Amino acid sequence: MKKETPYRAIIIDDDELSRMILERHIKATPTLELVHSFGSSTEGLAWLLKKEGVDLLFLDVEMPEMTGLELLRTLPQKPQTILITSHKDFALQAFELQVADYLLKPADFARFTQAVLNAIGKMEKPNGSPALVTAQAEALFVKVDNKIIKLDLNQVGYIEARGDYVVINMEGKKHIVYTTMSAIDQKLPEDQFMRIHRSFIVNLRLIELIEDDSVFMLEKYIPIGGSYQSKFYSRINKL
Repeated sequence: MKKETPYRAIIIDDDELSRMILERHIKATPTLELVHSFGSSTEGLAWLLKKEGVDLLFLDVEMPEMTGLELLRTLPQKPQTILITSHKDFALQAFELQVADYLLKPADFARFTQAVLNAIGKMEKPNGSPALVTAQAEALFVKVDNKIIKLDLNQVGYIEARGDYVVINMEGKKHIVYTTMSAIDQKLPEDQFMRIHRSFIVNLRLIELIEDDSVFMLEKYIPIGGSYQSKFYSRINKL
């Protein structure tokens, strides 16, 4: 649900120039309201532990008293967070902490705006997954064994639910990802993928044949669930 009032933002960044740039960017963004700006990680943490109602945190990673990552791990209730850093090496750690995005110093306004849109998207649709980064036109980034892997969507045949995990089946290989079917379904292009069963999502372009309310692909028959059949066959007729 979209918020009618601006999102309340704070900055914790001991780099004065970086902090000034962020303050200027926030003030130039109508959807944001800057409620406080700190040059100290400990002061910022103390304020956060006492206050509620912060929507978005701009957090410097490299601070002397307490790093941004340490601060974030300390917070019992974490607002959506955009990390600020001078290095690209924090990408995986940022991903593991489920932050909305991260910006390299000095943050230009265009990239800042994209990061804010990412954060707002997470606030308005909070059912995302920590194991999924994002989908591009023909690719999906997923977290597998502490690595972020880029998958070619044209080579993904079907996705199967397995408890708290999904198995992404490709030609000759598979990847096990900690996420839900609903979360991954939201990341896939609708013109290419379709959920045909409570436990299966298929790549419509790779279906080899349809027989007895099942599709055959990658040497496997996959059932078409009863509640999905009408929508599936309607979709197939339009292809």
